[in-house]
Amino acid sequence: SKEETEALYKETKADLDSYSKDLQELRTSAQGSLKEIGELKAHNQELEAKVCQLESEKIRLEAQRDQDRDAFDRERKRLEEEHAMLTENHATELQNLENEAKGYKASKEETEALYKETKADLDSYSKDLQELRTSAQ
Repeated sequence: SKEETEALYKETKADLDSYSKDLQELRTSAQGSLKEIGELKAHNQELEAKVCQLESEKIRLEAQRDQDRDAFDRERKRLEEEHAMLTENHATELQNLENEAKGYKASKEETEALYKETKADLDSYSKDLQELRTSAQ
């Protein structure tokens, strides 16, 4: 019975040593896993912070895009209005020049008619003068 007890003791001690060794390995593994979990949590927090930063940047860029679009629309409208005004001014100026040209043409025609009339009068006076000289001699 003593031999059986000693054999049982040795077997039990070997089992306990084996369990103790397994338990130590499990503790070491668990500590490594906990450390890894901590590192993953920290990395996750960094990523969440980066996501927040990117979302803020996205909102800022969208606001800037909207401001730029509004400024572009205002400038386009201003240029369209300026173009319309310049087109209207150009048409008015062109009409004024055409009217002025018509006026010059009419004035030229009047001047030519007056010139012909005056020349005819001078030719008539010259003829009358010539006749008076001849008659006076």
